[in-house]
Amino acid sequence: MIERIVCGTDLGPHASYLIYHAVYLARKCGAKVEVVHAVEPLGSFAKAVFSVYSGPDEQGAFLAIDKILATIKAQVVDSLADDYMSGLEDLGTICDVVVDQGPAAEVVLNHAKVANADLIVIGGQSGREDGITLLGSVASKILQRAPVPVLTIPLAQQVQPGDHPQSEQLGLW
Repeated sequence: MIERIVCGTDLGPHASYLIYHAVYLARKCGAKVEVVHAVEPLGSFAKAVFSVYSGPDEQGAFLAIDKILATIKAQVVDSLADDYMSGLEDLGTICDVVVDQGPAAEVVLNHAKVANADLIVIGGQSGREDGITLLGSVASKILQRAPVPVLTIPLAQQVQPGDHPQSEQLGLW
């Protein structure tokens, strides 16, 4: 039985489309969804910039990074609220939004383990300018190493940023 779904997203133009699928499945199974987004760790240049503004101690830099992650999380929560304004019942299936530092596949896999997820939902393709659809590198790593089943959602070429699946297609509301 599926009770906990981890939905890994890059918050790109197809994020709403991906989350719609995770929410739809969660609603059908009586499960909860945790939306997970990874932020690449800061490089030495970015750390140096932070130290200029936060002082020489590393504690100030860590606080600044935590504040940035919290801001990203707040923006994701606001975006989800806007996207689901007409379907608050479905918004209730999203129990948490996690924004963490690290390589995307590692963050999603680690969170799936910590959350005791029964399923991972991810976008399945990488964006290529030549129109050829390939399995993305993050999706590939997750599929190879996931301890639970993984549902990959094909991100249809016709879906444009801001578009949402029609209610008849997914039966959301």
